[in-house]
Amino acid sequence: MKIVIAIPAYNEELVLEKNINKISDFCVKNLVGNEFIIIIANNNSTDKTAEIANQLSAQNPAIRHLLLNQRGKGLAIAKAWQETVADIYCFMDADLATDLSALLTAVEQIRLGAEVVVGSRFHQASKVKRSWSRAFISRCYRLFFKALFKIPINDFPCGFKAINKKVRDSVLNDILNTGFFWDTEMLVLASRQGFSLTEIPVIWSEFIEPDRKSRLNIIKTAFDYIRQSILLKIRLAKLKK
Repeated sequence: MKIVIAIPAYNEELVLEKNINKISDFCVKNLVGNEFIIIIANNNSTDKTAEIANQLSAQNPAIRHLLLNQRGKGLAIAKAWQETVADIYCFMDADLATDLSALLTAVEQIRLGAEVVVGSRFHQASKVKRSWSRAFISRCYRLFFKALFKIPINDFPCGFKAINKKVRDSVLNDILNTGFFWDTEMLVLASRQGFSLTEIPVIWSEFIEPDRKSRLNIIKTAFDYIRQSILLKIRLAKLKK
């Protein structure tokens, strides 16, 4: 099977080389018999991300550097997934907050017939380390979103998801959001089109790199998620009329 792994990256010079090589080594050891491509989707970074990505792609034919002229995590993932034809399309955050063991689980689930695989920090088998504030906000958002859309998923924004080619071809062009809400919108649209959603446990930690400061403002992002959720609900309601 051919597997595309998208890594959206904006100013990730501190972790990019180490983590991309870690992903590559993991795939070589654990995805034997499969072809994999790691695409660094560079969101117009202003640090040395592009330089490092170019070096990595020059050294390893399984690594590609996709330079975008605008920002947006969702846009980066979409462009990377549209780069090549594959059987499985996955994305994970550049900080590798989600342990790479989830990749093997996702590949196996899709091989067995799953269509959309979602890493879930709320799965009973997951092991999660994060601050109480992020955990509290995440739980509140989960309750709000599940009440709004009623789809069988507990962790919508987790930065690890995988889909098959059929989902990519059917859903991607319908997603309007280009930022952090992109993959949540993908789940709603995929569910609405009848694709199955499968949650898998993950090992996840907020505390990976002491020197790397998160650019995610959790309060601001939470409010934006709520706003985007309401807008999506209104949009889908209008389509039913």
